[in-house]
Amino acid sequence: ASQTRAPQLTDDGSGTFSEGDKMSLFVTDDEKNIFSVDYAYGSGLLTWGSLGFSESDVPVTLAACYPQQKEIKNGLFEFNTFTASDKDLLIAPVQSVKVGTSETVYLKFSHALHLLELTFVAGDNYTEDDLKSFSLTLKAKTTCVVDGNQGKIKEVKDDIAEYSSDDTETSFYLVPQPTGDIILNIGIGSDKKTITLDKLLEQLGTPQSNLEGGKRCKLTLKVSKEGITVEGGSINGWGDQV
Repeated sequence: ASQTRAPQLTDDGSGTFSEGDKMSLFVTDDEKNIFSVDYAYGSGLLTWGSLGFSESDVPVTLAACYPQQKEIKNGLFEFNTFTASDKDLLIAPVQSVKVGTSETVYLKFSHALHLLELTFVAGDNYTEDDLKSFSLTLKAKTTCVVDGNQGKIKEVKDDIAEYSSDDTETSFYLVPQPTGDIILNIGIGSDKKTITLDKLLEQLGTPQSNLEGGKRCKLTLKVSKEGITVEGGSINGWGDQV
């Protein structure tokens, strides 16, 4: 079951949290002690006392992530986009505050991952009926290590999985990684075709060696007997990459 409810996002990836959305807050004090706190949006005022601070003017740092994480060690956690129930990882970068401040602390969340949106259309020698037997597997890295204290991805692991879809309009949340390592295997009936994402982006005229976090890539791909061509596309919405 999902740990949280998804925040309300518009088509461009912006949006707001709703009451009950659960996130993790990361606090580091001036002695570099690190701890995390579970917080439900709209659940009430989070006080310095509830965080264990009794003295004022002590400098601390705050960062946060959504969805809420359970396996956190020294402020680090792994996020697997293949197995996560809530796949859109949002992180708020670290900021410094002083204990006892009466000013509101604003946490600005950004998308940490890359959203790849794919639309497949029938090309020469295929019909819309042929696309009813469409299948796609996408082989890519799945997991990143997040430094919750800093509110950023620390590293990407080498774990690989095959994402799959039978829908001609589909999307995947991916960790930042080389585009040449992302392999698309496309099937229409008994016909099979394979291509890497970097080759598709080269066709688009905007070659990219790496997928960047916080960006969104939209591609419309025409599948024919001869191969796969890019009908159109962009990398935008969350932040233009091309």
